[in-house]
Formats: sequence, structure tokens, C-alpha cells
Amino acid sequence: MQNPLLRVLVVESQVLIAVEIEYILTEQLGCDVTVTTLARYEDALCDGPYDVVLIDAAPSKTTNRARVEQIRAAGAAAVLLSSYEDFAEEDPSTAGLPKLEKPFDPADLVEIVREAASRRV
Repeated sequence: MQNPLLRVLVVESQVLIAVEIEYILTEQLGCDVTVTTLARYEDALCDGPYDVVLIDAAPSKTTNRARVEQIRAAGAAAVLLSSYEDFAEEDPSTAGLPKLEKPFDPADLVEIVREAASRRV
């Protein structure tokens, strides 16, 4: 199923992971993907609109909460990407939010982006 109008912003500090995400989403879903760094993600978010934002999770719940609020305020659905072992612990501010642990399976990435896009308000 192609999603030519599905715009995805990828905010990832590891270049190879960002490129892999871009490739998978472009090839398998036909998404319009923009890749940026954490240092520039606020500017990129303003350049939207985006349907889904995949963002590298911070070790701080407060930081994650603030980022999710910014993403939602911009009208996009947020997906947190993480390689932290304790990331699965539920934080009330991100409960129910899609989370993808790195390394990830491409099929899981595709499914979580589809799910996030369908839940977007």
C-alpha cells in the first residue's frame, strides 16, 4: 500500500539508522521522508506539516514529554525511537505512544508508522 502523501520527519542522531529508516519508508510505503538532527528538529518541524515524526528518545522523561507535546502541537503523531534498556517502563505522558526499540525489524517500522498515521488527530 503506497502513502504518497504521508509525510514523515525522522529525527535520529545516528546517520546510518536515519538513512535506513528513510529507505524503508520510501521504498515500502512511498512516504515523503525528511531526515534531520536533534539540533535542528524544531526548525524542521516548523517547515512541515508532517503526519508522523519519528524521534530519538532522550534518557529524560521530561525531555521526551516536551518533544511529544511539540510534535502534537504541530499536528503530527509521534513515535519514540530508543535503544535504552529501561525504555519500556511506562511514563504517563507517553503512555499509549508508539515506541520502537533499536535495532528494529523493517516490518515493525512500517507497521508502527502506519499505526501512528492512522491515530493522528
